[in-house]
Amino acid sequence: MNKRQVLHTAAASLLAMGALSLVPAAQAQSMDKCFGIAKAGQNDCAGISGLHSCKGTSTTSYDPGDFAVKPTGTCKEMGGLNMEQAKALLKNPAEVKMFEEKMAKKMSM
Repeated sequence: MNKRQVLHTAAASLLAMGALSLVPAAQAQSMDKCFGIAKAGQNDCAGISGLHSCKGTSTTSYDPGDFAVKPTGTCKEMGGLNMEQAKALLKNPAEVKMFEEKMAKKMSM
């Protein structure tokens, strides 16, 4: 292989790597935190309720303080909440219980 072929191959490899590195950034921009849809043990990262601090450690299904990352636009369809809605709901324990029951019923269908 001559020097010219080596340079072309190296340049093509760098271009391909650069194009591939853009894909995760584009995906990250099209995802949102959806609160109240995660089943027990299936949450993404720490919840806003402060009950745990790690991914997959929630003990309650459909807790409005826990979130799962979903594609933008699908959270509302699933019955989930954005962060502001979740924080407001967490202030009333009776509403939290009703929300969890409603989501359990909806997700079992």
